[in-house]
Amino acid sequence: MNNLMNYIAYSMGILFIISGIIIMFSNIIPNYSTLNFRVMIGIVLFLYGSFRIVTTIFKNQRND
Repeated sequence: MNNLMNYIAYSMGILFIISGIIIMFSNIIPNYSTLNFRVMIGIVLFLYGSFRIVTTIFKNQRND
């Protein structure tokens, strides 16, 4: 069960990173939003995905 939760945590981290990159560099968000808003949301998602991956790594090291 612990392995499954690790895979889900890593997958969600990667999903947040990819969605942040897509939002920053594409027009998924409607055009009436400003470029600054898209970049800000993309950076927040990217950083949150990175945070989830790093915390999962540290949690796994602590449990071993």
